[in-house]
Amino acid sequence: MARRAVFRIILTWWALVAVLAVQIAAVPQAAAQTETGAICVATYADFNGNGIREEAEPPLAGVNINLSTGGVIIASHVTAEGEDQHCFENLLSGAYTITFTDSPTHRATTANEGTFNLAPGQRLTITDFGAVPIPLVDLPAAEAVVVEAADAADEPLDTSMRLLISGAAALLVMGFMIGVGAILLGAFGFSPRRARRPGRGLPPPPARIEPPGM
Repeated sequence: MARRAVFRIILTWWALVAVLAVQIAAVPQAAAQTETGAICVATYADFNGNGIREEAEPPLAGVNINLSTGGVIIASHVTAEGEDQHCFENLLSGAYTITFTDSPTHRATTANEGTFNLAPGQRLTITDFGAVPIPLVDLPAAEAVVVEAADAADEPLDTSMRLLISGAAALLVMGFMIGVGAILLGAFGFSPRRARRPGRGLPPPPARIEPPGM
């Protein structure tokens, strides 16, 4: 019986060692599958419209870029003034489509869409997107109004407006805290009007019993 017990312990030990070895061997493969990469994009104002970026052509602001996979948009970005490059980070390996959407403020001179295969851990930089900027004064009146409204919506709030919003938020939080406090006081049955005064509302002392004959 003792030999059988020792034999079972040895078998159990080697089984655990085998399982642990398999798990350790699988760690690098799992790490490789979860290693993320990035796709980087850039835009430029193609002033001469030749589809080739030249040294004097700066980044083009206001271009909306969509990143999609499997036909689903998973990220978007609008280029800012003077932004040289934008990278979509933390991407798993696979096929991704980059789309530069059309806009009345520019006319594309390069391809506005492309699909790229991203390897694990790869940082892929695609060809710059070029477009001829169209001045606001050259746009039709209806499109100019839409562009101006979009630009106004993107502008940051001034200091006075931020202070006003902060004050309103503080008042809302204060009102919420007061309401919660009132609910809690009501739940515990506390009422200042019903607070007992010292000596009031106490039961009378017990009657003293005198022994007979006194």
